[in-house]
Amino acid sequence: MSTENTTNSFNEPVSSKEFSGYWIPRHNAKVMKEGIDNNSAPFLPDERGNIKAEPIYNMATGYCLPGGRLIPAQFAKQKNNFNSNVVSTRTTITSLDNSIKEGEKGLFYNFKDEQGEIHTSSLFFAEQTQNPDAFLEAAKEKIRPRDNLKDYSMVIASGKPVEYLGSYLAACRCGMNLSVSPEIAEQFKQNIMPHLNNDLKNISEKDKSIESVSNILYNADRRATEICKTLSSEQSQSAAPAKKKQEEMEMCF
Repeated sequence: MSTENTTNSFNEPVSSKEFSGYWIPRHNAKVMKEGIDNNSAPFLPDERGNIKAEPIYNMATGYCLPGGRLIPAQFAKQKNNFNSNVVSTRTTITSLDNSIKEGEKGLFYNFKDEQGEIHTSSLFFAEQTQNPDAFLEAAKEKIRPRDNLKDYSMVIASGKPVEYLGSYLAACRCGMNLSVSPEIAEQFKQNIMPHLNNDLKNISEKDKSIESVSNILYNADRRATEICKTLSSEQSQSAAPAKKKQEEMEMCF
């Protein structure tokens, strides 16, 4: 993970701790709330109840971004009409003999170093670089899509934020088809809204008993891992008897 630090983009100076611990989570809550209010959030269904779960990959790891970075990145992609689904830090882009276009702002995110200290860095899409084609060409060798469940269809059964978003993140990671009923989607909206509204409050006004959206997304990531593992295991088990039966038939003939 890159340890690249970035400066904040606010007119008034804020401390590094305040920027990473308050402004970034607040921004993420803001875009999520706006997306729910105008029904443009990527984790909401279309008129048929289908959810288009699209991954965005980190070039450094080759894997889909975790929820706390993925969902803000999906909103940034949507807002800027980007077509690419790969992001990277300035350091990695520079190492590819590429550079960021002047005036482009990256997507801020937090990460911990080996000592457990929190740092802030930013991610950029291919379109934000001087040479998008070279960026995407380099990404081809590193991206590791997990589409082993692309033939599986899942229906979200709970409006609880961790369960709902966990299912969504699992679909982004493993490629499954995803849908939800209007009732469950509405329950999710109602359940997540108090957390979003609380994250948007000033630090002194926040209700500490209300779980942060960042923590919900962290737990949703863990739930997504469980879902992918369970479904992959079930798929393997169901495929094994079919393969054995085919082998037996071939032996018979």
